[in-house]
Amino acid sequence: MNEENSKHLCAAYPELYGAQFAFACPDSWAPLLHEFSKELLEHIRATGLTVTITDVKEKHKELRICADGTDARADEIIEIAEQSSRHIPAEEYPYLSRLGL
Repeated sequence: MNEENSKHLCAAYPELYGAQFAFACPDSWAPLLHEFSKELLEHIRATGLTVTITDVKEKHKELRICADGTDARADEIIEIAEQSSRHIPAEEYPYLSRLGL
């Protein structure tokens, strides 16, 4: 993800991402990550959980989010975001499309 999108997410959700958090995924997922972060943060604030996002990356054309300190609802929010990423068209991955993947 480009620096501008990364900085925006880190600034908007400092409780989830440190200032230097590195997102290893396509920029096209920035809106999805914004919605995910908003929903997860609302859940965290409502329950008092201490959730740490440790990794956000693309793996096999799908979003992968790793987190510590989650409960069943937080895991569900993560799973919904990961599943939603599967619906991004292949043209969002021009480097993979060129390889025939």
